[in-house]
Amino acid sequence: MTGYIASIEGKPSHSRTKDAWKAMKPFWENVDPATVDETMCRNYRATRRVGDATARLELMKVSTALNWAMKPPHKHISVRGEVWLPPKPERKTRHLTRPEFDRFLSGMVAPHARLYALIGLFTCARPGAILDLTWDRVDFMRGQIDLNPAGRTQTAKRRPVVPIGDRLMTALQEAYAARTSVYVVERAGKQVGNIKKAFQAASERSGVRATPYTLRHTGAVWAAEAGVPMSELAQMLGHDDDRTTQQHYARYSPGYLKRVADAIEKGRISA
Repeated sequence: MTGYIASIEGKPSHSRTKDAWKAMKPFWENVDPATVDETMCRNYRATRRVGDATARLELMKVSTALNWAMKPPHKHISVRGEVWLPPKPERKTRHLTRPEFDRFLSGMVAPHARLYALIGLFTCARPGAILDLTWDRVDFMRGQIDLNPAGRTQTAKRRPVVPIGDRLMTALQEAYAARTSVYVVERAGKQVGNIKKAFQAASERSGVRATPYTLRHTGAVWAAEAGVPMSELAQMLGHDDDRTTQQHYARYSPGYLKRVADAIEKGRISA
């Protein structure tokens, strides 16, 4: 696992895999790869007080590391066991209502945390893209933010160019006037590396539970509820096509399957 993590340094999955290994290491570090089986994987699952999605991801990383170790030129091991995975859970989209978001934002005390929350909601950007954002990619004249830094190759998690709405524009202008760093989300002149503690504190203060990804989902749901076409929403979210977008957000659209229901009930479809 240590070798595999080193081999993916510089890739988007590196930091997440490295963090996951910290939690996984006590159970797995002294295990002989040849002895890995379903019973062992189920025992590991029982030790982890996390959801099935997280446990499944961690076990998938075990399997990926074993595959890496089996292949040339590494060939660190010649035999590997089979990794059992928990069933893939149904993905639920957690989002806030507008009153809930207002309450949550009121629980954000630090200026950098409030700014992050507004960017997260109104751009639907992923946490990493927001924390990496620098002022040179905020175009106040055109009213756009380029979420992809120069030199970064677009991956499956695309970082698009997104518009700046009126409320976000005001917040960004105020932050720009008070800036002490090249980073948009900064604290004491330094880039903020992790925003989770601010979200946990705001959740406790406001009574509204939210994570950084909750804001991405919230913005997407609000857009779908307003009737934004899935193709446009997919571009905002950085999806390669709208299949993923439809899977998670189409049901929030006011016209979701309405034509099908009309055809069944009336023998015709709505315009």
